[in-house]
Amino acid sequence: MSDFLYVAMAVLALAASSAVKCHAGRMPDADRIELEGDYAGHLQDVWWDGGTNLWWAHTRQILRTDLAGKVVARADVDGHNAGCEVRDGVLYVAVCPMQDTTGGKTTPECRLQVNDYDAATLALKTKHVLPVNDRAGSLAILPDGSFVVGCLRPQDISPTQVRLHLLSSDFQLVKSVVLDDIKVKLGIETIKYRDGELFLSMYKDKGLLVVLDAETFREKRRHAFNGTTGLLFDGRFAWCGQTSRNPDTKKYSSCLVRSGKIDDVSLQE
Repeated sequence: MSDFLYVAMAVLALAASSAVKCHAGRMPDADRIELEGDYAGHLQDVWWDGGTNLWWAHTRQILRTDLAGKVVARADVDGHNAGCEVRDGVLYVAVCPMQDTTGGKTTPECRLQVNDYDAATLALKTKHVLPVNDRAGSLAILPDGSFVVGCLRPQDISPTQVRLHLLSSDFQLVKSVVLDDIKVKLGIETIKYRDGELFLSMYKDKGLLVVLDAETFREKRRHAFNGTTGLLFDGRFAWCGQTSRNPDTKKYSSCLVRSGKIDDVSLQE
């Protein structure tokens, strides 16, 4: 099969599945979805298009699978992947290129970065590097096409603060927001948008979920809930990514686990 025909078929398949509005469809009637294969890096985030596609961002690979976790497309990547989301046939991935060379610290050479890929083939399209001294740890796209990027904690803010950045749809910095009274291990690991709210998941004991108003970025509520390696909503349930390392092969296997109904107390006031 020619490369052109393969790409055309992949794009047509993605377009057909993406005709369903994001989060309007249904995930499988199962408790978990096992991702096929094992990988050099751990899982960072997951995304579902409301149809038949899942995307998985590991630190070293990005993948597209069907709803059974069977790999349809895979790309090995440079840097350190973080949050991911698909919009209009493009996969956007927050990237922390310096993560493995700075000892997990925000050094002067660190820059905020978002890469975009063809959502069907996972071919890299563009690297968007902003003149912002931060390390990207998570990403969400708002209804107007702007981006919210959560950061791994830098040294210039308090241990009880975390920071996120609002970017325009053409990757210009709109504003930076520091959130107070949030003492967590690393920073903002996952961000997801749903119904006018932003769900920020962070490492703390059994996990900390802080819910913000998506317009004002003011905190509305918080819960003990762990969605640090991926969080998605299917209209009925919340699903969380899980990842584990094989001590012999030193590789990671990952899965999605159904974590409960969206209307459960854990996600609502």
